[in-house]
Amino acid sequence: MSKESEIKHLIRDIAAPGGGATLFEAEVVESKDTECTIKYQGLQHKNVRLVCGFSQSLTTIIIKPAVGSTVLVADLSGGKYRDMIVLMVEKAELTTINGGNLGGVVNIEALKETLNSLKQYCENLKASISAGFQSVGESTSASGSAAKTTFDTAMQNQNITIKDMEDKKIKH
Repeated sequence: MSKESEIKHLIRDIAAPGGGATLFEAEVVESKDTECTIKYQGLQHKNVRLVCGFSQSLTTIIIKPAVGSTVLVADLSGGKYRDMIVLMVEKAELTTINGGNLGGVVNIEALKETLNSLKQYCENLKASISAGFQSVGESTSASGSAAKTTFDTAMQNQNITIKDMEDKKIKH
C-alpha cells in the first residue's frame, strides 16, 4: 500500500472511532459466482462477498454485478477493507436464488402464448377429425379419402408456436 493510501486509511480510522461499518461506492472490476473484485480510490479489493441471505443452509440470493457497474459496499472491518459485502448493485448480470440448480425462471407471458398455441392446435385437430368422420359417414368410399382430404385442408395452416420461456438472468 502506498504512503498516501496508508495516510487516508489512518485518517479514516481516526474520523470513525469505534470501527463501525463503512459504506462506499466502488466500480466492479471482476465478478465471480459469490464474490467480486472492486476498484475504490485507485485500489483494487478482491473477495468482496455477493451473498445476501442468512447462511449457506438457508435461503440465499446472489446478485452478480456487471463488470464496470457501480456497487454500494459495506466494509464490516471498520475501514480496514478486510471484510466487505455488496449491498446494492447498479446493473445485475445474473441473480441466483437457492443455488440456481433448477434453471431459469419461467416468463409467464411466453408460457401463456405457448400453451394457448397448443390449445388452439388441439381444438383444430379435434374439429378436423370430427369433420372427417362425418365425411366418411356421408361418403360411400371405404378408403376414407374424404376424411383425409378434410383433415389435410383443416390442418394445413395450423402451427404450434413454442416460445423461449426461460429468463436466463434469474436462476433458481
